[in-house]
Amino acid sequence: MIYIRKQIVILLISVLFIASFSGASTFNMSSFEIILKNSENQNYTHTVFAGIAATQSCGGCNEWNQKIYEEYISEEFDFEYISMIGYDENGNVLNYDAIFWSLNYTVGTFPTTIIDGDYERISGNYIEELPGALDSCGNRTVANINAYVSAILVGDATINITITIENNEATQYNGYIRLFISEIISRYNTSIGDPFHFGFLDFAFDESISISPGDIYTDHKIWNGYEHEDAHGDDFGDLKANNIQVALVLYNLSDGYVDETVIAQVPNNQPYKPIDPFPESGSVDLGAEVDLSWNCSDPDGDDLFYDVYLGTTNPPPLFATNVTEEFFDPGLLEFQSMYYWYIVSNDHRGGTNESSIWNFTTKINYIPEIPSTPFGPTLGNVGEELEYVTTTFEPDGDDLYYWFDWGNGNNSGWVGPFEASEIANASYIWSESGDYTIKVKAKDEYGYESKWSEGFDIYITEPNLEIDNISGGLFRIYADILNTGNGEAENIEWSIKLSSGLVFLGRETSDVIESILIENEEKIQSKLIFGIGKTEITIEANVQYGKSATTTIDAFLLGCYIWLR
Repeated sequence: MIYIRKQIVILLISVLFIASFSGASTFNMSSFEIILKNSENQNYTHTVFAGIAATQSCGGCNEWNQKIYEEYISEEFDFEYISMIGYDENGNVLNYDAIFWSLNYTVGTFPTTIIDGDYERISGNYIEELPGALDSCGNRTVANINAYVSAILVGDATINITITIENNEATQYNGYIRLFISEIISRYNTSIGDPFHFGFLDFAFDESISISPGDIYTDHKIWNGYEHEDAHGDDFGDLKANNIQVALVLYNLSDGYVDETVIAQVPNNQPYKPIDPFPESGSVDLGAEVDLSWNCSDPDGDDLFYDVYLGTTNPPPLFATNVTEEFFDPGLLEFQSMYYWYIVSNDHRGGTNESSIWNFTTKINYIPEIPSTPFGPTLGNVGEELEYVTTTFEPDGDDLYYWFDWGNGNNSGWVGPFEASEIANASYIWSESGDYTIKVKAKDEYGYESKWSEGFDIYITEPNLEIDNISGGLFRIYADILNTGNGEAENIEWSIKLSSGLVFLGRETSDVIESILIENEEKIQSKLIFGIGKTEITIEANVQYGKSATTTIDAFLLGCYIWLR
């Protein structure tokens, strides 16, 4: 009798490999380690199959899920298994096929492990029973059958599955085939949040077969994850290539026990090559703020991440990693430079692909011309806000910013942006009188600066008000308002107020003087005053730009007469 060893079949799109692994290989997915194995340590007559009846709410299923996986990856025993998860964490139906499978074996507790079609059974979380049960099944006499399975990914979550079974017996073989589609790292978690291993999704084949002596049975199906769903109504269209395992299990109809088990795992396909670059390769006279874009997709429907290589050397260095869009803003590049760039697509499942190396050349950037001499008032007062304007020509049509130097160590900072040739303006308030020279420079939106403009001379004055010659007498108070500063005082608001005492008439007088020239004065007088007793007289002269004046004196009122103290 010829005995068949376990075979793990890994297929790429359009390429079929049917081979045995000589050792374990590993890869990472979503932080979980997936280990493919090939057991050659046991002299079993066939690869044993274990189906585990489990639920998401089963406490013992947590530990059993981990323990049987550890035995599986140890490679000490030649077996495959599937986690048949029938109920969700709330006890509701999760997968009807998994439940019917469990009912077929009259499962009364979870977890229950049905080995080789119930030749052996482990009810509960008793890992110490597993080696003996596997050896018991693996050393059975089985029919001389060779089985093969291939699984080719032909689209997003769409698998072309082909099975081949050879009958090497001298009599007709009557059997039953089931092809379990599972996720190596299941989408369904145990009650403690860890994913099941080899979580069942659906049957691709579930039917009886008969094979004449020496004959070969073959069949194939296209299985589309979008066309199948669990009891929650969630389809399997999000199934990922390198997380798919199919297990073909051949049962003997005479006793229901397993004669052979073979598996195939669909590996990850690399992303397609990034294409359609923008800017097109060879483009010239591009702005230094150019953005990059491209097109790319993945045959497995995986999300893609991109590494951007960009620089002035060929090949260019790595510029950015894990870009999630087919678009990238590299920031401001150098002008008048040739840049090389290419994109590496990465599905984070071990698949990568690299575009061609493209290039483009940035344009020359012209420096803005010298701005016109600032223009505005040539004379102003301390505290007065004065506005000045300028403009310039920008050969590239770039937006412009302007920097005004106010001639006293202060500046406007960069104001803008302004369109090319647009009149720019800025305002300033001087706090001290004197002669100042204003100048201005411009820069474009890329930071290229012009030279300074010609200076514009201005003179800032400061009126200085003083109150003098205060006098009293019959009915009135008199005073002089003097301008001792170096600028004309305008719109002087003055007042005479009596703030205490019995004042029956003339408590407050106020008015406005239009102007007091430098070294000039204006006389003011109160209204008629009548009162009795001590009082305090406050005289104020306020000017918007310049120094105001306030003075307070004591006085005594005796009817219509005011004595100053």
